[in-house]
Amino acid sequence: MRFDGKVALVTGAAHGMGACEALEFAKEGANVVALDIAKDISVIDYSLGTSDELDKLVDEIKGMGRKAIGVVADVSKSDQVKGAVDKAIAEFGKIDILVNNAGVLMMSPLIHTTEEQINAMIDVNIKGVIYCCQHVIPHMAKQKYGKIINIASGAALCADPGASVYSATKYAVLGLTEALAAELAYYNINVNAVCPGPILTPMHKGRDWDQIMTQMFPAYLLRGEITVKDIANAVLFLASDEARHITSHWLPVTSGMEKKPPALEPYFTV
Repeated sequence: MRFDGKVALVTGAAHGMGACEALEFAKEGANVVALDIAKDISVIDYSLGTSDELDKLVDEIKGMGRKAIGVVADVSKSDQVKGAVDKAIAEFGKIDILVNNAGVLMMSPLIHTTEEQINAMIDVNIKGVIYCCQHVIPHMAKQKYGKIINIASGAALCADPGASVYSATKYAVLGLTEALAAELAYYNINVNAVCPGPILTPMHKGRDWDQIMTQMFPAYLLRGEITVKDIANAVLFLASDEARHITSHWLPVTSGMEKKPPALEPYFTV
């Protein structure tokens, strides 16, 4: 197994992509720290992970014979992230892999996006990644080994009208990824990003998924929907020693959609 004896910390792990990533790490031998806010954020129009989902995930991982802990923390709060990392170190003594998966999306043309929505996306999607890296890196540096995988988005590679603020936060994640890769190279820490295309997860619950796919499929070079397992496969590859000489890069799992320009149409009315 690729991750025997390794410890992986996955944020936003209660459901969706994060849960899939955590389970796949466990299947490959890793012990897992599953972190999630485990409550909704008022300005976000879909349900986030719950404490019950987090507990169920931890039980499932333990059922595989791995060790796992669930930690409730808000990645946008530095003190809570530090507390979560401290718990992980107390339990396992190290963190080998960090997957910054937690993120929030609000679809809205920029002129209709509220200050509260802007702050939520910046706080979780940018500050959350920064704080998790900030508190995990010292432990990786001491052991001179680490793998950091930041979940960005296909929206950071091509225009995503109606999600301008979200796209901006994910562009920022790519910039952070590249800078940290250089900053941490001496300590043998690989820093990369995965850019998922549109995936049916709780983030899109309540939206017309068939309509989304009808709009997106013409931009796909490959047919078929992208799944959470497709993203987990990319994450595990970058976290493995198979990718030991890959750093400062981002891996699109997008069916090539960023290679085609979006169709011209109005995205809002005035």
